[in-house]
Formats: sequence, C-alpha cells, structure tokens
Amino acid sequence: MQKITSNVLFSVHIVLALIFVSLLSCGNSNQSKLQGSWSVSGAAGDSTEFQAWYIDYSFEGRNYKKAGYPPITEEGTFEIISENKDSLELYFNVLSSSPETKSYKQWVMLRDSSLFIGDLEFRKK
Repeated sequence: MQKITSNVLFSVHIVLALIFVSLLSCGNSNQSKLQGSWSVSGAAGDSTEFQAWYIDYSFEGRNYKKAGYPPITEEGTFEIISENKDSLELYFNVLSSSPETKSYKQWVMLRDSSLFIGDLEFRKK
C-alpha cells in the first residue's frame, strides 16, 4: 500500500510540474513576439542641426540593445513586469549607455508586426 501511495504522489508531482511549465510558457508568448530587431526612422523637418533620425532596438533572450542617430546607444537586460493583452510594461536594466541613462520602466505595445513605444511605431526588420 505504501508503494502505491508513493507512486501516486510521485505522479501528482509530475503532473503539477508539467502544468507549471505549461503556464510559464504561455506567459512568455509576448516575450517571444518581442524578440528580434525593430527600427523606426524619420526626418527632423526644419532642424538645421540634423535632417534624419533613427532608433533601432534588438531583443535577444533577456538582453537588449538600442542604437540611433543622433548618436545614442544603450544596452542591458529587460524583463516584462506587467502585461495587459498586447501592452507590456518593461523594466530596462541599463548596463551601459551613451549619453548616460539610468534603468527605467516603459510601456510598449505589440500589435501585428509593429512595436509601439510612445508615438513611435517600430517595424520588425
């Protein structure tokens, strides 16, 4: 009887572990949509200092890189701290940047093949 009880208990633990892993993978669907390279660019209009600008983001695993012109660079790690359908609140843990930037939170929206940050619409490369 003891052996049957321990086998049942073992089976229950396995089932619970599989359910837990399944729930974790469901929660990462937005993270997987975020992966890859994203870009936005535009013209500055009447500016005499520069005429064009761009920003590129690259997400790989939990790491990110940001580059742009006028010159801006940033890299570090990120995590999704809140989700509401296609809106994500990200925490960017800045490890290096120029100009210097502190770590910050940012809401982004993933819709179709676009990433929206504020008024900017990034397209997947």
